[in-house]
Amino acid sequence: MEENNSNKIKKFLNFEFSSEEEKEAFKNSDTYSEYKEVLELFDHVKAVDYNEEGVLEKLDSTRLKTSTSGKQVIPLYKKWKTISIAASILLLVSVTLFSINNNLKHHTLAGESTQISLPDASKVWLNAKSEIAYKKSWKKSRAINLKGEAYFEVAKGKTFTVKTSQGIVTVLGTKFNVKQRDTYFEVYCYEGRVSVMHKGKETVLKANSCFNSKTLDKTIQKNAMVKTKPHWIEKTSVFENTPIDHVIADIGIQYDIKFIMGNHLNKNLKYTGSYHYDDSLETVLDVFCQSLNLTYIKKDKSIYLNNK
Repeated sequence: MEENNSNKIKKFLNFEFSSEEEKEAFKNSDTYSEYKEVLELFDHVKAVDYNEEGVLEKLDSTRLKTSTSGKQVIPLYKKWKTISIAASILLLVSVTLFSINNNLKHHTLAGESTQISLPDASKVWLNAKSEIAYKKSWKKSRAINLKGEAYFEVAKGKTFTVKTSQGIVTVLGTKFNVKQRDTYFEVYCYEGRVSVMHKGKETVLKANSCFNSKTLDKTIQKNAMVKTKPHWIEKTSVFENTPIDHVIADIGIQYDIKFIMGNHLNKNLKYTGSYHYDDSLETVLDVFCQSLNLTYIKKDKSIYLNNK
């Protein structure tokens, strides 16, 4: 198997594509088409460790073999061959569908948050519309898969890893917040040091510094008053010169609504303000729109924003 193709297959199996666009481009490629029937079985099996060399070797065996005379040997039962290959690959996966059931999962709905105590006394606060998953065999590997946003207070011990679709965060003992929403990825270190791996590049954060995937992947020092925890732990969202799309995404997660911005609305608007999660949606929208000179119309679970 060519090296470039095998690297793409590894990225697919490890969920390491940097964006949905990159993943879709691979799924439209000749390489994916060649192994489609097998790879489709793994499209939704997340956080799985596997023997890379073994899987790639098995995938290579799906190619039509050539006899010594140079003629192709066509399998009579292609479907059964595919099933056989898929089964042999599953045997190479170190965390199979059976052991996936041994994972522990916690999730929150819109407007919810919760606190979770891990087996090593580490603590996790999960923000709205978020999910974490980790193995019951926690002592062997302190690793968590995260979708959404969570704040961590990590007890000292072995390496503690947080995996997201946008990057990986590694620490030993510290306090930090990880936010992954769609293609947005942010890590804030409150105490200790944090290693952030994003698109193959490592950034080390010290206390009171932040990594943001939208700001040229640079580390940003926070000069404002130092906080010991993120605002959302106290059921408050605070914005300081924040792009409008980030603000409405935050409100949407807390109130389970969708925003539609008008064609003539300035998408580069920035907002400074705050709201409490106990505030009514109407109060939050009134203050937000008044500050930016906007109007809104609510229809079911959609909010239509326009200029005044």
